[in-house]
Amino acid sequence: MPAFPIRMNMLGRLRRKIETIRRYPRLAWKPADRRDLWLLGLSRTHIISPGLAACLTTRHRRCITPGLDLTRGQRVRLELGHDGQIDVFDEIFLGQIYDLRGLGFVPDLVADCGGYCGYFTAMAAGFFPQARLVCFEANPDNIPMLEAQLALLGSRVELHASAVYVHEGFISFSGTGLGGAVTRNQADSRSRTIPCEDFPRWLQACAPQRLVWKLDVEGAEAELLPATLPHLPATTTCFLETHHPDATCEALLAPYRAAGFSVDEIRRRPAAGGRFDYVEWRLQRQP
Repeated sequence: MPAFPIRMNMLGRLRRKIETIRRYPRLAWKPADRRDLWLLGLSRTHIISPGLAACLTTRHRRCITPGLDLTRGQRVRLELGHDGQIDVFDEIFLGQIYDLRGLGFVPDLVADCGGYCGYFTAMAAGFFPQARLVCFEANPDNIPMLEAQLALLGSRVELHASAVYVHEGFISFSGTGLGGAVTRNQADSRSRTIPCEDFPRWLQACAPQRLVWKLDVEGAEAELLPATLPHLPATTTCFLETHHPDATCEALLAPYRAAGFSVDEIRRRPAAGGRFDYVEWRLQRQP
C-alpha cells in the first residue's frame, strides 16, 4: 500500500487535534486566561501530559482556575488530567448543552440538582448575579471538589450535600464519579446510605416566581418529574438529562407538554449496552 493515504490520515488527525486545541482559549474571559486554556487543550488532546501542562500553567499547578466568557468571568476550577471534570467542562462550555442566553427571563432561583463539580452553578452565577443559587450533590466523594469550586464564587451558593428525591430522610446510593445514583430500596454490598431531601416540598416552600432547574440525577428523574410538576412556577426552564428508554421519557414529558411546557431535545448519546439513550432536554414555560 502506498504511504500517501497514511500520511493524509495522519494530517487529518493532526488538523482535528489543532482545531480542538484552539477551541479552549476561545472560551477565555480575559487574555490572561488564555494561557491555561491553551494548556488544557494541549493536555486534552495528549499533545503534552497533564504533568507537563501543570508545570507550564500560570501558577505552575495541576489545578487551573480560568475565567470564562460563558460564566461572565466567574472562575472555574479544573484539575488537569481529571477526566470527569474535563468531560463536564467540554459538555457545558464547548458543547454548550445548557444555553442560559436564550431564556427570556431572569430567575430568582436556580436549583442545580446533580451539581458534580459545580460548573453549571458557576455559569448561572455569572449570568444571574441577583438570583438565589442552590446546589445539590448526592455523592459524598464529590463534595470536596464541589466545595472548592463554590468557594471561587464567594458565599453566594447554598450547598446541600444530599440527594434530591421525593421523601425526606436517607436513601441508598451506589456508584462513583459522574455515574453515581440513588438505588432506592435495592441496597447491595456496594451501596451506602446518604441523606436525601424531599425536593418537591423544598421547592414548594421556596415558592419562586421564576425558576431555572437543572436535573441530572442518573435515573431518579422518573420519580422527581411528576412529583415536582405541581410546584413549578409559571415561568420555569428545566435543563434535564434522562436515563430511560424513549417510551418512558415520553410518558414523563407528556404531562409537562400538557402543562404548557415546550419540550426540546438538545443532545442524544447511546448508553452502554444500548438499553436507552442519554438525552438532554430543555423544558420551558412562560406566561
